[in-house]
This record gives sequence, C-alpha cells and structure tokens, in this order.
Amino acid sequence: MTKWIKKLVSGCWYLVAGFLLLATSYQLLATSVYAVVDPLAVSNNRFGIHIISPTDDEASPAASLVNSNGGDWGYITFLIQSDDRNLNKWQAFFDILRRRHLIPIVRLATNAIGHNWQVPDEAEPDRWADFLSKLNWPIKNRYVIVYNEPNQGQEWGGQVNPKVYAQILDKTISSLKAKDLDFFVMNSGFDASAPDQLPKFASEVNFLIEMDQASPGIFNKLDGWVSHSYPNPGFVGSPNGVGQGTVRTWYWELQTLRGLGLTKNLSVFITETGWKHAEGINFDSSLPTAEQTADLYKQAFQSAWSSSRIVAITPFLLTYQTAPFDHFSLKKLTSESDTPFYDSYHQIQILTKTAGAPILVNLAEITEGEIYSSLVGGQEYRIKLTFKNTGSSIWNDPKPLELKAVRSDLGIITTNLEPDKKIEPGQSLQFEVYLNKLPYSGTLKTSLQLFHAGQEFESPPFEYISEIKSPVILIINSSLNWKTDSSGGYLLSVSSAIGQIKTAIDLNSVGQSRSIEAKNLLPDYEFDFTLNRPYYKPKTIHQKVISGENYLNFGKLDPDLIGNLLNPKELWKLLPWGK
Repeated sequence: MTKWIKKLVSGCWYLVAGFLLLATSYQLLATSVYAVVDPLAVSNNRFGIHIISPTDDEASPAASLVNSNGGDWGYITFLIQSDDRNLNKWQAFFDILRRRHLIPIVRLATNAIGHNWQVPDEAEPDRWADFLSKLNWPIKNRYVIVYNEPNQGQEWGGQVNPKVYAQILDKTISSLKAKDLDFFVMNSGFDASAPDQLPKFASEVNFLIEMDQASPGIFNKLDGWVSHSYPNPGFVGSPNGVGQGTVRTWYWELQTLRGLGLTKNLSVFITETGWKHAEGINFDSSLPTAEQTADLYKQAFQSAWSSSRIVAITPFLLTYQTAPFDHFSLKKLTSESDTPFYDSYHQIQILTKTAGAPILVNLAEITEGEIYSSLVGGQEYRIKLTFKNTGSSIWNDPKPLELKAVRSDLGIITTNLEPDKKIEPGQSLQFEVYLNKLPYSGTLKTSLQLFHAGQEFESPPFEYISEIKSPVILIINSSLNWKTDSSGGYLLSVSSAIGQIKTAIDLNSVGQSRSIEAKNLLPDYEFDFTLNRPYYKPKTIHQKVISGENYLNFGKLDPDLIGNLLNPKELWKLLPWGK
C-alpha cells in the first residue's frame, strides 16, 4: 500500500510540474509579443530623415535624399497630434510615401498647451489603435513611437512621471497589438543629456529605472529601441564620441537596458540626431558651418551609425524655416535662392546606400472571371481574370506582377495585360489565362498565385476544380407566326461571361435545326440565346446547357410589323405564301 501511495504522489507531482511548465510557457508567449517582420532580416536602407510637414513638398526631397545613390525604401519620421487624426489627410500622405518608397515612422503626440505638451489620458491608447489601424500603411511593419522625451517635463504636462509614462506605453503596446500584430511599437526617444532636476527633468538612467519598477518587463515588450543620439554638448559634439550624450548614445542605452533585465535583441532606430550649423535666421559664429557639418554627418554615417543593429537614422530635420530649429535644417531659408539645400544634405545624398526590400502586404481578390468548373475536352480557352489590389503595395512597381500556376493539371499560360501600369490599392489589373492541351476526360485541379517582385502574395492561392466533359449539342426549334413553313436561314447569338458568339443556322420546314456541336459553350453553365430571322422580332431565352443534346425552343417568332411598314416591298414576305 505504501509503495502504491508513493507512486500516486510521484505521478501527481509530475502532473503538477507539467501543468506549471505549460502555464509558464503560455505566460511567456502571452507576454512576449514580437513584430511580424524583423526589419534587419531583409535588405534594409538605414538612411532616413525627420520631417515636419506631411506633404509631397517634403516627401519628394526626402526621397531624393534617402533613396539616392543605390538606395530604395528609406525612412521618414514625423509626428501625428491627437487633434489631427484625420483619416483622409493621413491616408493621402501615406499614399504619397508608398509612391515615393518611403517607410513611415509615426511618432504619437498629444497637443501643446502653452509651453507644455499634454499628458495623454487613459483612453488615448485605444483611440490611437483605432485610428492607426484604419490607415493603409506602405509596408507590412507599422512603425509607431509612443510620444517624445518624457524625461523632460515640458514634454509631459510640465513635470516628469516615469510611472505614468510606463503604464501608458504598456497599454499603447497592448492596444495596437490587439488591432494588428504588424504594429512595430517603440519607446519614445529620451533626452540622454537631461539633468536630474525634478520635477522638470529626470536623468535618463533614473527615468528608465523607475519605468521598470512601475511596469516590470516593459522593455522586453518593445519591438525596437528609439534613440535620440545627439552629438552633445550643445549639438556640436564629435562624430567619434562614445557613451551617454553622444552620437553613440544608442549603444550606451542598450547596455543600460541590459542591466535592467532586457533580454531581447532590440534593433535601433535613431529618429533624432544631427548638428547645429551656423547658418540660420541669424548667423551664429560659435557653431560649425553647414559645410563643416556635412563632413561630421559623413563621419558618423560611416562609423558611429554603421552598426548592423541600426535599422534607421533620421536626422532632425529636413526643413525648418524659423527659430528655434532653423540651425538644424538641411534646407536653406526660402529667401536664399542659389541652391535649396545646405552641403550636409548633398553629402548625405552622395553616400552609398542599400536598396531596401521591406516586406509588403500583397493581397488580392478576383472580381471578375474564373477557371470554369466544366470544360470541353480538346478545346482551348482564353479567360480574362480581373484582380483587385486589396493590399498595400503598388503592383508592377518596380517589376511586373506575375500570375503563376503553382499547381495545375492543365497547360496554362498567363499574360499580364498591363505590365507597365502601376496598380495602387483599390485599383484592378487584368490577366489573360490561356488553357491548352486539355484532355478529353477527367477532373483537373488548378491553383493560381500572384507574385510581386518574386514575393508570393499573402492571399491564399485561387483554387479551381474543372470537370472535362463532352461538347454541348444544340438543336433549335422555332416557327414563324402566320406561316406554315418555317424553313430558311436564321442567326443564333449567344451572350455570356465567356463572350459573344454568333452563328448562322438553317431550320427545316417544321422549324427544327440539325444537331449543332457547340464546343465553345460550357456544359452546366447558363446562357442567353437569341434567335434572329429577317423581318421578324428577335427572341431571347435563358437556358442552362449540359453535355450532349440540348433543345432550345424559341416558340413562334412574331412579325416585325413596324419595321416592315417602313419597308413595304418586304411586307408580302410575312404572308403565308411569301418567301
């Protein structure tokens, strides 16, 4: 008995241990939400720029800057304020970014009251998730930064509060992920040079420590790390600087996070950085010239910002025409007309770049056409299929969209009918599918899939099953009102999705045709059949046809009295003895 009890206890212990292991594993899965796509797992163009105005006036020179010299799909950082959640406005801008091959990094913002930005309320995470999820983003990853430098009091209602920021960050991550796992959610950038002078300022280290205490594990919930790696002090530091408050602040921050329990290998987004230059509304001789900052940018891109951990560097900023950021602007004041941009812009422009290849959302639905469920053996078919772009990519950009038979028992050739026309989301493109070498019997399966730049669509393949059948045989029956002899020539027209068919037929005296083999008609499909005879009104019937014999009974055709009154010499032909 004692031995049996020991076995029972031992078995229960294993059961409990297994349950605890399962529960722990579930908890780890539930709390470790990763972005769908690692941006560094594909070809990535790390060059980017920070902008202020969501217009093509800024997107165009931004693209010329970051996608130059071999580059493609560079990054662009901008903010959206909570009082500016206008879907039409922002979708129009996202469409511009899609055309320009620019990847948006969206920084959430509240509204400024006086010198301070408001603290977001508890409902803001859900409001942002609802708004941002309705936008059609240019690529699969949806990069979102949750506010800005909260260790500065003016960015957080006048006084810092790491506990509240951590809670709002946590809830924003959850709200966005609940809407779509493609959201790639990141922290606010921090002011790494801020002093510890509560309540207006908190050092970044102390702020991070209190965030972790308020919301344990918060940094492991991030998908990437945002850094404001400014060359301090005074935004004029060395491009070779190391540690906190330098162009390598990002590396110091990751080391600090490791000490706070970070286990994820977070990729880095330097969304603010850059040197102040002397040129501006008022020339400041204490600052380096724009020509000198151009060389500083070159050194930083080639050294401090060349790490494989860095996804994007978006210097602050492309253009700012007034104080206080005129000394950061890469664009000259509009009053200066010789060249629009400073040397720093042109230096970044000529640096060698990589052609980024981010994962796009390729989706489609067929709105017209099909591979027919019944086909006639030995026949050839040309079928037009219309596909609607329901994803976020632009088809035929840069390479033509391809339609392939990933599985087929048929001989299939597909042709893109508009290979040079760019098809944006919501627009449609037509392919012609040529079926040949059909056998004379059997069940055939076809699976078609679209490919964009070699990338298979996320939409499931379009599946079809076709039965090969014998041809449709038509026998036409009709008669002529007022006549006993219905013989003569008639015209049979067939209208359907496969096209218009017209064929001349003869009926005998009792109004019946010979058997007509109609290989171009599909068994088990419905068609509109119209019978025409000169001087008589045409008659249309709607009928489903099958393999083998089909009788089409049009009944009596009535004379076209009005038409014949206009042509009296033909009127006699309607009489019983007329020919």
